[in-house]
Amino acid sequence: MRTEKEMLDLILSKAKEDERIRFVGMEGSRTNVNVSKDEFQDYDITYAVTDMDSFIKDDAWLECFRKRIMMQKPEAMSLFPPELGNCFSYLMLFVLMKLIYT
Repeated sequence: MRTEKEMLDLILSKAKEDERIRFVGMEGSRTNVNVSKDEFQDYDITYAVTDMDSFIKDDAWLECFRKRIMMQKPEAMSLFPPELGNCFSYLMLFVLMKLIYT
């Protein structure tokens, strides 16, 4: 499993290498000093971008984060119309470690 440092380095390096990403932010329990650290805490990341449509049209930019188990795009769902204005969310679960079956 990746360490917190490895994850933060990956998140930041993605932002640095893609000129469409203007800044990156993190929210949630990992930013709250009153919450005990847990290796299974999620990463609530925001990328502010210059061309949101290019990210939405092609999910290839997500490949650096590893294979996804699942992905939801709430603003793309017809059952629940977008309520965030000019924002687009990705809710994803990734494979964290190689599973070994015996």
